[in-house]
Amino acid sequence: MSPLLPFPLPKNKALEIIRELSQVSARIFYSPHAKARMIERGVTMPDVMDCLGKGHITEGPFQQPGGDWRFTISWFRAGSPLQIVGAIDIDHDGTFLVIVTAIQKKG
Repeated sequence: MSPLLPFPLPKNKALEIIRELSQVSARIFYSPHAKARMIERGVTMPDVMDCLGKGHITEGPFQQPGGDWRFTISWFRAGSPLQIVGAIDIDHDGTFLVIVTAIQKKG
């Protein structure tokens, strides 16, 4: 049985889930859009994992019509702000993250 997420999903619980999943790369998936933006903006997968593991939620979590919980998490990469937009969702194997996009602002 898959774990259930509380409704509404509190920011501190979302951050706890994000931190746990940032330790299990097999439970993190990248959308085609995220992959393209990462290449365009010079953001690596280790940068994303660092942001997930050390950043703070600046938007959300907000439940989407499909049931996933969308969030934006922010951290600094090489002195410049990095934002990761992601979603927390559940499938038959448990909770996972989808990386929706990466936003790198030049410092």
